[in-house]
Amino acid sequence: MTEESIYKYINKLLVENPKLPYVFQDLYIAGRRDVSYVLWEDELLFSLKEKLAMELMEQIVICTKRQSPTKKLRQMLVEKPIFLYLIKLNSRIKLYLSEKLIDEKQLYSLGIKLATQSTMGEEVKLGMLLLGFFENDIVRQIMKTLGFHSELTLYAVEASKNFKNHNEFLFELLQNTCGFGKLAALTLFEPVKPEQKKWLFEQGAINNVAPNLSAIMCLEKADMAVFYQNLILSKENFSKLSYLLAYASESSNIKRFEQSLVLVEKYLQDFPTYAKSFLDLAGVVMFAKSIASYEHQDDVDSEQENGWTGNTEKHISNLCQEIIKRPKWQKIVLDELSSPQEQTSLIVSILERLKMVPPFEEFIPLLQRDLFDMNLLKHFLIEHPQAYLRDVLTYLYHVLPEEVLSEEPQVIAEDEVGDEYKPDLWLIFLLKALRKAKKNEEALFLRCLTARFPDVRREAIQALRVFKTEWSAKVIVALEQAYEKEPVKSIRKRLSRLMGKKNAGREKEQRYLDITENKVTPSPFDICILKTKVAGTFFRDLMVVEGQVEAGDILYLMREPENKYDQKAIIVTTEDGYVLGYVPKADNNMPASLLDEGEKLYAVLLSDNLEQGKPEIQIMLSKKPKQVGKIIQLPSLGNEVRYN
Repeated sequence: MTEESIYKYINKLLVENPKLPYVFQDLYIAGRRDVSYVLWEDELLFSLKEKLAMELMEQIVICTKRQSPTKKLRQMLVEKPIFLYLIKLNSRIKLYLSEKLIDEKQLYSLGIKLATQSTMGEEVKLGMLLLGFFENDIVRQIMKTLGFHSELTLYAVEASKNFKNHNEFLFELLQNTCGFGKLAALTLFEPVKPEQKKWLFEQGAINNVAPNLSAIMCLEKADMAVFYQNLILSKENFSKLSYLLAYASESSNIKRFEQSLVLVEKYLQDFPTYAKSFLDLAGVVMFAKSIASYEHQDDVDSEQENGWTGNTEKHISNLCQEIIKRPKWQKIVLDELSSPQEQTSLIVSILERLKMVPPFEEFIPLLQRDLFDMNLLKHFLIEHPQAYLRDVLTYLYHVLPEEVLSEEPQVIAEDEVGDEYKPDLWLIFLLKALRKAKKNEEALFLRCLTARFPDVRREAIQALRVFKTEWSAKVIVALEQAYEKEPVKSIRKRLSRLMGKKNAGREKEQRYLDITENKVTPSPFDICILKTKVAGTFFRDLMVVEGQVEAGDILYLMREPENKYDQKAIIVTTEDGYVLGYVPKADNNMPASLLDEGEKLYAVLLSDNLEQGKPEIQIMLSKKPKQVGKIIQLPSLGNEVRYN
């Protein structure tokens, strides 16, 4: 923390770097915690927000009289930051002023001091909120200087609610911020003037952070409806619409937007004339992806939402397919890979849609932007491990931070996992992929036994279990050393059992059944009839199937009417018949009756880890449709769906 105030520090950097948005802030980090919480994660009880705002206001009253922050105030700001109850605090300040419970001049003076003289970020944010009630030229200048920094934009937005020209001030913030700051300003901004609407269309969604959310907000603003209806596309603005459609459709169905049909029809009509870039292709690919396939029923063409009909969807979908399959786009996509301009998530989505699997080397420019991009992790190790496994292994060998494997084994809670652990997550999925591909990288597995991240150690143990018949003499020594260092009890247990050490007391059951007649092929028409847990897993040796069963896997159900404890007993097994346990007695009556009546049932594993409590499952009723001519009859739904 610099010794000079945050306000003076920003002004000093402005002299050295006068460009807007501020180039001296971290474009991807500044404001992330506060804005993310307010927009997506706010789960604090209303009553608790009221209480926190009231308690802080009591301290503000004391500080106003002293004209300096108290130790208690600073402690409260650290322990319960303002973003947790931002709106309630702003309302509370307004209440105290209207009821004359606080001296206005003293409060203004305190706000100036906190905003311009403090070295503590939370105090500056509080000072900005206080100044929001005293609009003048000085306050507006302070608010802009601070608010143009994305770490503080949220507080300029909230404070400016009390400004005479609140919307105009938001527009100024929008034009001069980026990242999470721009996102915060965009949330409340209303484009009521022609120049504001034009800017919002051309620049509003362009953001280095969450461009999909920015694009959605730009499409959803009520004031933009007439603008989009009257929009005439040109060479200059075509790619602006490409950006909006591509990013909005990336995480949302295009049909949900009121003007979507108008925009898509304009876009496709002018596509042959103006389209030439990767972004133009992305617009077509992403909204085509978001349009559900249409199953034509007789001659009915019913309207769905925002003017879309089944025939419209089908027509637009066909146009999109014609565009997408043109060979020229392959080169344009590869050019984007070599010099990426768009978000990695969008680029990967286009690759998937075009079924392109370029060589690993083509992704180097993307990896240079983020060595451990999670979208690339998914593309390499989940979607296409057969193509990229060896390349990723080599890549991680060169770029994996030393601390991932050199630090002592740690206990890391789920809520502690931040960006600093992205390399560890890559390593986890690499180990999974190696295990599934039956690639024995013993040296890597042994190093990972003492990695800092618990799940890396778990995956290393699972991999070693798979290749147990190929162990060298080094493995047992490494397992014993890892056992001595391991701080997590459940992982110590896995290490112990992998070394062949017996548990004191009762031995766990290992049991296989012939489930040939009980196997079921899942169908999209299957119905979930029950969510429950597998009982009795404590008595089974689940280490036998460790690493072989994962969330989403199919499990099979077998009746055991001869069970002396429960005549309705249903055994739950893996795909190869290994017994995991039973459907709980409290839940097995209905599925047992269905099985006895000859219905086909199976289960889907919902839990990631079999040994963490009772694994959750959902029991599915197989309902494969009976085909009659050109009509699919859904047995228990009583309706008909035609197919082509």
